[in-house]
Amino acid sequence: MTTDETDRELIIEREVPFARELVWKAMTEAEHQNHWWGPDGFRNENVTMDFRVGGKWTFDMIAPDGTVYPSQSLFKEITPPTRLIYDHGDGQRVWFEQSITLMATAKGTLITLRQLHPSKAERDALVEKVGAIEGGKQHLAKLEAYIKAHLS
Repeated sequence: MTTDETDRELIIEREVPFARELVWKAMTEAEHQNHWWGPDGFRNENVTMDFRVGGKWTFDMIAPDGTVYPSQSLFKEITPPTRLIYDHGDGQRVWFEQSITLMATAKGTLITLRQLHPSKAERDALVEKVGAIEGGKQHLAKLEAYIKAHLS
């Protein structure tokens, strides 16, 4: 039995002019990730990362106004340097499953972020109330700027 998931998903893509392995490094190593992770104006504190299938990644995402957003992810699949899947939430509940796919292109790497939410209503609320689409675009722009300035 198959079900259509498109009404519960959010997909954001960006092509960057860097090799897939370099993008993977920036996305999966805490020493790099903490310098760019999140939308504009956000920063991370209290970060721990056990980067293995079944491992947890926890951090507090701090908004520009000082609001603290506790975050916890559980790694479900790690396939270097092409695919990463984890459940993301706040430690109390899972908000969505995040998959990140890196595809080599003639110009560099196509990054695809896919969030699969429990329901269409929950996805829509994140888009409308939190600005998830614009935040995702800012997130990937910060990744590209970080790689350009620090890893390339």
